[in-house]
Amino acid sequence: MKVPHILLLFALASTLSFAQSEPGQQLDQVTSKEFLQQLIQDRVYFFIAPKVAESLLTHRVEPTMPHGEMMARVSGTVIVAFEITKDGKIRHAMVVSGPRLLQQTALAAVKQWTFRPFLLNGEPVAVATSIPITMSNF
Repeated sequence: MKVPHILLLFALASTLSFAQSEPGQQLDQVTSKEFLQQLIQDRVYFFIAPKVAESLLTHRVEPTMPHGEMMARVSGTVIVAFEITKDGKIRHAMVVSGPRLLQQTALAAVKQWTFRPFLLNGEPVAVATSIPITMSNF
């Protein structure tokens, strides 16, 4: 069963376009548009919930907090959206929201994750998801 592109766009756009990286600051619409276009180009038709994606996780690398006086006071949640390929690898990862000082660290960690393939009718399919990563130095 193929889902029309419009449903994928609606689901992802609603998830990505309303996320905010800092209070009062809207997500970069160009980035989310490029992410959606890449998913369509890759024929990714399904967006799975974070809990479903976490249940498929086989290898997780935790973000390493950078050191420094300023970093000692930074904590928060970074949301990373990405595609999980048919073979369980990460592709097209991007930060959706979170403290700027933590974004690159979270993104670098997520890019190393691996998953069991998501199965649809017994066949592996590529899917998109977003996962919140909470980081703290306290």
